[in-house]
Amino acid sequence: MFNANIKYIIFDLNGTLIDAISTYIKVFTDVLEERTGIRSPEIAKYSARAAGTSWDEQFAFILEKNNLSKDKVPEMTEEFFRRVDLEKYSLYPEAKETLKYFKDKNCKIFISSASKAGPMIKRIYEMGILPHVDFLVGSDIYKKGPAHIKLLSDKEELVSKDFAKQAIYFGDGPGDMRIAKSCGLYAVGVAQTVDAELLKQAGANLVIEKIGDAMEIELGKITK
Repeated sequence: MFNANIKYIIFDLNGTLIDAISTYIKVFTDVLEERTGIRSPEIAKYSARAAGTSWDEQFAFILEKNNLSKDKVPEMTEEFFRRVDLEKYSLYPEAKETLKYFKDKNCKIFISSASKAGPMIKRIYEMGILPHVDFLVGSDIYKKGPAHIKLLSDKEELVSKDFAKQAIYFGDGPGDMRIAKSCGLYAVGVAQTVDAELLKQAGANLVIEKIGDAMEIELGKITK
């Protein structure tokens, strides 16, 4: 039985709380084409399936697949972030209400993002959800992955195993599910970006259709 005394809720940001992935994928494909000449509808499909995977890893994957040097990955990643940070985004319906719902249950709200922390803090401030977030970890601190979860458990002065027993991870991509499972977290896939089946295949314990459905989860009945 999974510990139902949930104290920590970890959210991926873009694609889970903020409707940003379609813009991110477009910028990703644009930068690739401009810097390498590579253009294919398969790239956008790949990036959607890779949701939750760091963007430098996505650039590296495409370059390697096309037998190109990965030397320009840092430069391409910087250009990618420069462009996406100029765009305007919106919250998914009920995202703010979902954060408030868990805060009202005395849970701490953490965000793990593959984007840089500064622009993401600015983004959630402008969207009015910063007061509902206790801590945000971005890719400029550590690349999104198990290191983010370790940082959060250390922050709470808990060993990773004990932290995982008290946490739920919400993410929209297969990469999110793999991170959660590798850290022993209960993984909830939010099928707003990719098909629910892909989230299940990546290890999701539960898949919901939209972020607002998180408020319907019976925490006391969560089992691994």
